Amino acid sequence: PDGKQLYYSSPGGIYRKPADGSGDEELLMKGTRNDWVQSVSPNGKVLLYGYIDIMMLPLTGEGKATAYLQTKYTEAFATFSPDGRWVAYQSAESGQSEINVQGFPERRGRWPVSAEGGFSPAWRADGKELYWVGPDYTLMAASVELQPARVRVLRTEGLFRLPARAEYAYYQPSRDGRRFQVYEPEGAQQDRMVVVQNWAARLGR
Repeated sequence: PDGKQLYYSSPGGIYRKPADGSGDEELLMKGTRNDWVQSVSPNGKVLLYGYIDIMMLPLTGEGKATAYLQTKYTEAFATFSPDGRWVAYQSAESGQSEINVQGFPERRGRWPVSAEGGFSPAWRADGKELYWVGPDYTLMAASVELQPARVRVLRTEGLFRLPARAEYAYYQPSRDGRRFQVYEPEGAQQDRMVVVQNWAARLGR
């Protein structure tokens, strides 16, 4: 969160390295390809990782990894809210992948955000908007209100279609939510947009 450390997964486990390249990588936990790094808490003390289950790895002290969310369903792509009190994640409990929000560190409540499918949630930096990818690769946004004991979803809208139908739709919102960095495979076909100006004057010709 402070930009000083970079956390990442590899077939050997979960690693940490200074973001400015000033030091060597440090193995935090031996693991497998499914131990994907997902999110680091704003205070830098906990890392969420995994795929199928969402696990917690303490980043301070000698604590061992424990489960945050472990059910018979697939849960993945967990991400901390900017205040660290909530976690958004995708879950297949309803029969399709949907976006939910639960409390942290206690898993208080569970508030559904998406209604027609979704994956890969991400927060705006102020915590007032939550993004995810819809089933047709439309990037969705929900205005949310993070109250002390609950989450209110105020409004949901589609923003735009992501440019690539890749296996995973990678994207990253800017802090203010006005721009998005998106992943596009090399050679991907793009939809073209044609803008016709002064069209009303052409009617009747």
